[in-house]
Amino acid sequence: MPPTPHPLATARQIARPPSRADGVPAHLEADLRTVGCMMIQEAGVMLKLPQSTLATAQVILHRFFYVSSLSSFGVNDLSVSCLYLATKLNETPTRLRDIINTYMFLQARVRHLLSLPAGSPLVRDLAPGSKEEDIWEGFSFSVPSFHSTVFWEWKEAIQYNELQVLKRLGFNMQVDLPYSHVINYLKILDLVFDDGVAQLCWSILNDALLTPLYAQHPTHVLAVASITLATRLRHLALPEGWYLLFDVIWDDVAPVCATIVQLWRDWGCGPQEFDQASEGRDGKRAREDRWRRAWVLAESRKAVRKWVEEARS
Repeated sequence: MPPTPHPLATARQIARPPSRADGVPAHLEADLRTVGCMMIQEAGVMLKLPQSTLATAQVILHRFFYVSSLSSFGVNDLSVSCLYLATKLNETPTRLRDIINTYMFLQARVRHLLSLPAGSPLVRDLAPGSKEEDIWEGFSFSVPSFHSTVFWEWKEAIQYNELQVLKRLGFNMQVDLPYSHVINYLKILDLVFDDGVAQLCWSILNDALLTPLYAQHPTHVLAVASITLATRLRHLALPEGWYLLFDVIWDDVAPVCATIVQLWRDWGCGPQEFDQASEGRDGKRAREDRWRRAWVLAESRKAVRKWVEEARS
């Protein structure tokens, strides 16, 4: 294969990113990357931005944290800056004020959920017949004035972080996405019109954006991995060694699939075909603890530093 037009993390960066040198463990870094990308996805959907713009923002965020530490830059601050930058790169102009208002609303919503008693069911875990509105009882949000201090603080922080992203990544903002690859591969395999396989592959690729995979592997590998997972979830047989047709070996595909499946298990965000019935009460409680810790630490770099100091003591 010819060299990729977009940069990928080196083996050294993957093995020991800057956050590790500052005492941030691998599992915590993975969680903070995930919540940062979740914020981008949620905000982009509310702003009605195309998926290509959201994917570009999430890939840039993952690349940035291979050259910078989570103890030096807050996840939420970086995610909003990456989204603002991606709207320019993909020529989907969006008012900065709209982005700020959306992020402030999402952060207020997260703080409300964090204020609920421990053990309260998350929206995804609500029992059949229960009212989702009960979770949001007491939640309120008001849009700040254009002349308020809060708005200008957000604006200055976004512009500063945007410049840091450009500088630390060497102004290399080229992002290649696997969506066109997966459609072409499905056509070759005669699966493009087969029982929603294409949609499932698309969803798997969107889930993979919550992980650093886009900064670690070429896009054709990600496309093949999504087809592998989709066909296995749908119980569709493929010829042995079919992935060799797309210049991919199994040793490249297997870790990508394992990372995506681990994301589904950790965050409970897998597709309907993914069986997670054996999770149990302890599994749900562990997932809630992970969710609470990640969202609290994503608020600022000071929170991450404090957590690291307490973990060391």
